[in-house]
Amino acid sequence: MANSIIMPKTGMAMEEGIILEWHIKTGDKISKGDVVALIETDKATMELESDYDGVILAILNKAGETVPVTKVIAWVGQAGEAVPADSGASSVDLPANITDAGKVVDNSSSNASAEVFPSQAFTTDSGLEAGQGQGIRATPAARALAKEHGIDLHTVVPNGINGEIRKAAVEQAAYSAEPDLHKRTGKGSLPDKRVPLTNIQKITGRRMAESRQTIPEVTSHIKADVTDMLLLREELNNSLSALDKPGKITINDFILAATVKVLLAYPRLNSLLDGNDLIYKGSINVGMAAATKQGLVVPVIHNAQDYSLTNLSFYAAELAAKAREGSLKTEEMTGGTFTVSNIGMYGIASFTPIINPPEAAILGVCAVEDELKLDGEKVVNRKIIGLSLAYDHRIVDGAESAMFLKELKGTLEDPLLILL
Repeated sequence: MANSIIMPKTGMAMEEGIILEWHIKTGDKISKGDVVALIETDKATMELESDYDGVILAILNKAGETVPVTKVIAWVGQAGEAVPADSGASSVDLPANITDAGKVVDNSSSNASAEVFPSQAFTTDSGLEAGQGQGIRATPAARALAKEHGIDLHTVVPNGINGEIRKAAVEQAAYSAEPDLHKRTGKGSLPDKRVPLTNIQKITGRRMAESRQTIPEVTSHIKADVTDMLLLREELNNSLSALDKPGKITINDFILAATVKVLLAYPRLNSLLDGNDLIYKGSINVGMAAATKQGLVVPVIHNAQDYSLTNLSFYAAELAAKAREGSLKTEEMTGGTFTVSNIGMYGIASFTPIINPPEAAILGVCAVEDELKLDGEKVVNRKIIGLSLAYDHRIVDGAESAMFLKELKGTLEDPLLILL
């Protein structure tokens, strides 16, 4: 009996995904756990593995296509086995630029949106104009996007497993080049330039719009004196360095650890709204909003209440690196119960973060600023950080949010509490 490979649903809000490339073609023999495709979800790029042993009987969608979640995209079974009559296999049995022999036929001009990559296929000579990458190994979609944005493929860092350039690498190059749109070399205005949103940006935008439209969100702000916390951080990092331990504890690590500690005392902020009921979550799964070239992603630290400050710091750094590389696994991006968004490094004094549904709240972390205060008759300089808590008023009321912020402030101002 033929078994289906479907577009996975990696989160409650995910409605569709994009097949970036196929790693197989019809007739290939595969084993359970083999990577069959690279897909882009609402959170990041991920490898799709087969749950079955067998032969690829049919591929139902081309690379580059957007597919609804849970829809069948391929069939696997025994050689010669028929697929279900209503599977749609007759229309797209092979990707458009793959011959029966599995060789690539470059048709990037007619199928620019597709990035097909079965059996590690790529083109090395597409007849593009000078400067567009003759002799560079790249997929057709990468070449098409490079031509659209006027990007020389020689300047793009290859991101494929065999040293080839894929579409995602060109998207990153286009993103990095965006500031250059506003440089002037003479008088007059520059021409308008259309830059397509990535799938992550589009889905994030829809989710944030839905959050604004459906959640009665309120934001409260408070300031905390983190002078002692910064001194403790310096001591800890010096100790780690003396012991040849990798990494450094960041301000954000202290914020994450303090937030987890306070959430234990205020479980309503770590709950989810389900109809007319609240689900108090048994673990604290903290999401860390992270800006990447592809858009905003939120890696999740599961069971954060079980981590020490140093272990939390190491794990947070690992997830942040994976987010930048686009290599987060599904389980590392789902199941969040509370989110922390830190843009303090940009000098932001206060802001209103948008809640990540179905969570109850999100904490915005602002800049650390110098502030002069009186200490008896002396004027001393203190380090002050701004904190902005946006919360769902259906779940949390103003008094409880204020008490949460007050205790978070007290914890940061007495940082040894974080280590207990």
